Amino acid sequence: MENAQSNVVNLAQFDKGKKALNPANALTLLNQCRDRFILAIEHVWNEQRDAIEMNLMAAGDNSPILENRNWYFQAQNLLRHRNESLVTGFRKQITSKLEKLAQVRAQHSASDEFIIDDLSLVDEEMFETSLAIRKVASRLQMDAVESLAALDRRVAMLLQNVNGRSGDNPFSPTTLCDAFLAACSALDADTRIKLILLQQFDASVVPVMPNIYQELNQFLIGKEILPDLKIGSDRAHGRSSAQRTNVATGLPGMQHSGNNDDSDAGGMGGASGTGVDLFALLQQLLARSQLAQGKSWAEPSGFAGEGGGQMAGDPIMTLTQLQRGQYRPSVPVNFDLSRLQTGGGNYLRDLREAGLVRAENRTDDFVIDIVSMMFDHIFDDDDIPAALKALIGRLQIPMLKVAMLDRQFFSRKNHPARHLLDEIASASMGWVDEGEDNKALYTKISAIIQSVLNDFNDDISIFDTLSADLQAFMAEHEARTQIKVTQTANAMESAERVHLAEVLVNQTIEKIRLEVLGDSSETIPELIDEFIKISWHRVLLERYTKGGDTDPAWQAGLKTTRNLFWSVLPKLNTEDRLKLVSMLPELLQQLREGMEQIGIAGAQRDILFSALIAAHSAAVKAGVQPTTKAPIDTEAYRSVLSEVAAKPVAALEEITDVPIEHFDFSPDPVETLHDDEFTEQARTLKKGMWLEFTNPDGSQRTARLSWVSSLRGVYLFTDNQGLNAITITLPRLAARFRNSTARPMKSGSLTERAVDRLIHRLQGKK
Repeated sequence: MENAQSNVVNLAQFDKGKKALNPANALTLLNQCRDRFILAIEHVWNEQRDAIEMNLMAAGDNSPILENRNWYFQAQNLLRHRNESLVTGFRKQITSKLEKLAQVRAQHSASDEFIIDDLSLVDEEMFETSLAIRKVASRLQMDAVESLAALDRRVAMLLQNVNGRSGDNPFSPTTLCDAFLAACSALDADTRIKLILLQQFDASVVPVMPNIYQELNQFLIGKEILPDLKIGSDRAHGRSSAQRTNVATGLPGMQHSGNNDDSDAGGMGGASGTGVDLFALLQQLLARSQLAQGKSWAEPSGFAGEGGGQMAGDPIMTLTQLQRGQYRPSVPVNFDLSRLQTGGGNYLRDLREAGLVRAENRTDDFVIDIVSMMFDHIFDDDDIPAALKALIGRLQIPMLKVAMLDRQFFSRKNHPARHLLDEIASASMGWVDEGEDNKALYTKISAIIQSVLNDFNDDISIFDTLSADLQAFMAEHEARTQIKVTQTANAMESAERVHLAEVLVNQTIEKIRLEVLGDSSETIPELIDEFIKISWHRVLLERYTKGGDTDPAWQAGLKTTRNLFWSVLPKLNTEDRLKLVSMLPELLQQLREGMEQIGIAGAQRDILFSALIAAHSAAVKAGVQPTTKAPIDTEAYRSVLSEVAAKPVAALEEITDVPIEHFDFSPDPVETLHDDEFTEQARTLKKGMWLEFTNPDGSQRTARLSWVSSLRGVYLFTDNQGLNAITITLPRLAARFRNSTARPMKSGSLTERAVDRLIHRLQGKK
């Protein structure tokens, strides 16, 4: 009883404080709060403006869709040139709201009861705007729940309004968002631009709003406005059946104390200002949809029970028995209870049709429909493997229980139960039924789901515990995966460096050849040309990959290359012949060291040098006496060169066991890079994103982007174990997007996607 009293406002104290405050003083305090509120927000907004402009510019640059890119740039341009007008408009909107509330005591003409006929659907543009406001306001309401509840009370006292609702608070999250969008509208900003700016407002200002609300509370406490006020958080994890829904009003998730206080201390998503959260919105859309189909609105009669009558006791207890496989009907039911353990398909509707689950009021009836429809979309999600989808399906009854216990399940994207679902879905990406890690992952997810079925009664904190357990498991899994990815990436990078070095060495050799030969009609002897292109090329390649172009060994190799080319050209005068004789000892020494570096010594080296000796002899005798070709075993010579060509480059010797597969494409060349949305889509892929590739035989393969080469821009994809590496170039990946043989898989929150798809479905959208 003592705890219950600590969570409510002492009305006697409230009335006492109200009598002691005259209207003039109250108005002065309200205006002071307004000024503090506006100045604090303006300060944060202006401090962040440069960063916001940079964000908008980056978003525009990175957007693959031209239309979206233009919206971002227009928003950035508006902010750059009309920010002062925007801030002024925001100030006027907040001031106007406060003036209206100060002049007239807040009147709530509409009943809080959820009445279908009183709700009207808005057009798409208004709906998108309303949805955006609700999302931002919901997050802020949750982040500052206790500060806002206290501020609602103190502002209500200043306004002489005993109800103290968030909707009457000119500083509420919804009013804040309304004011910002209204200020944007005053600048004739398009709806898309307004929503983009609201996103930036959400990212830059909303995170500091809890501090601003707390400062307003401290200011009013200093002015003796309800200094001893105690507001308790309504975010209890376990609630009784009576607490779940106030049947008298029909409003989901509202807690009512003995003073008829209907303020949302629990921070319901869109309740502040509008009285309707996301669940209420879903109710509205679902009701309209069902009425359009001619369905009746008879009040549900309760849960079916033993002998076909109503089941005694808490409906949550009944769901718990079904969840744990402990429910034993005394009469036959038209439902295979084993389906609850297999998770195959959506069975919530079948449970209701079999009389095992029926709502005790209209609101719970909506909950069953909405949760069932949400799981429809989860089961329709093609990016979740079927085996893991069956595991997720076993959570249908626990999620229904959570939704009946806590309406914030629909409004809070980070709700513990939704978070666990999202973590499981994220872990399922790319899962296949092979490999030790995948088997361990399946076992872990199965164990976590079994823990929910065994242990979840009405305390939703279990979902936080299990989410943390899964995250720890996935962190270890990811660490092992990254080791394999790093090995493959290192192998690719080494191979690319060797490839680039080969190109550079070839170009360097040809450049030296042209410099030495000049305009001469002379040619390099065939066998010596082969020696340079194969054996000496390998020496230069090893030196470059090891030390780069500043390495003394590389520089010495270039000098030797130049001398070698010159040494085999005909020497037509005494000066050149003497020069050759003097350089030969050093040249041959450099060539011996080079051959040893690539593992050519002894008899193999002598075979190669036999051709050099013959070439040098011919060069010296040129113009002096007829040249006679020295006998050379060309077959043995070229056999040694073949062995040199087959030797692995030292930089690749340690990574040749890393398997890397390259995609096969149609013979049509696709290396040309087209500047279109598909190339942009490929460019903007982020590490960790999953793609589904369609193979020539029609089969699908999922792979995660694990690394992008900084040298050649090659993309490395792996499976969820860091194995089965595949590589693809940017032009070829863009071609895959272009011909629809590659598509990005869905990322982000599974439950948010399901809820968004549900809203679109109920709106009649695809």
